[in-house]
Amino acid sequence: MNDDTPRLILVTGASGAGLSTALNILEDCGIKAVDNLPLAMIDTLVAMEVEAGGHSLAIGLDARTTGFSVGAVETLVSNLRRKFADRFTAIYLVASQDDLLRRFNATRRQHPLVASGSLAGAIAADLDRMENVAPLADIRLDTSATKPSDLRQSLLASLGIAEAFQINLRLLSFSYRRRIPDHSDMVIDMRFAENPHWVAGLRAQDGRDDEVAGFLNEDETAMSVLNSLQAMLTGMLPRMSLEGRPLLTIAFGCTGGQHRSVWAVETMASWLRDEGYDVKVAHRELKDTR
Repeated sequence: MNDDTPRLILVTGASGAGLSTALNILEDCGIKAVDNLPLAMIDTLVAMEVEAGGHSLAIGLDARTTGFSVGAVETLVSNLRRKFADRFTAIYLVASQDDLLRRFNATRRQHPLVASGSLAGAIAADLDRMENVAPLADIRLDTSATKPSDLRQSLLASLGIAEAFQINLRLLSFSYRRRIPDHSDMVIDMRFAENPHWVAGLRAQDGRDDEVAGFLNEDETAMSVLNSLQAMLTGMLPRMSLEGRPLLTIAFGCTGGQHRSVWAVETMASWLRDEGYDVKVAHRELKDTR
């Protein structure tokens, strides 16, 4: 989030309506999320995280919550709204009974109210009880037939922070003499580029040095490939951000992991930072971290 003002968000609703998904979405946006905290402990947590710590906080509250009752939630919301004013938002999530029944059957998770009776009866009872909480919310979102990416867009848009989220990027260089790095989303083979290793005076340097960069910048084919990658990412990254992708890892490899892959990482990282993205860089084969 770009706004440094700490916010408090209460997410409540029927079990299975998407509370955990909503909290994960908010956490990806830099908001600390806590689920299923006993009602009596919420004031203490809020005082520690929001008032004293200055952090934005999202709290999940549903039928599992110890001490839950409509009256207790009403008192809690009233107190928080009085204390935080427009920095407090209560969100209510709901889905149709048929959708909730399909979700619990698909995941085979036990509904918190199904200790006695049928799943359908537990869902109906939960919906009926939670509807008494619904009027306390500032925002009501129906997640019936909704994909997580759709919930993300509607949730963040309703909070006015849809544009604040941006995918994080991790670029790393490596040597093909060792294995390809784990958890790489994209792997770019830079072994086609002219190799500074065979140029006198460049072998002892690496892709971060101006002389090596100058040499590779003159390789039209290598530059064309990086330009094509930039064009591809120009279309991909905004869509990934919109869909809530938290991280993209791109690995660049060459024979020794010293020159071409390092240069490619540094070149792409510089461009991405100019585009406004948060980029982390790692060079696996270089001992000098600079």
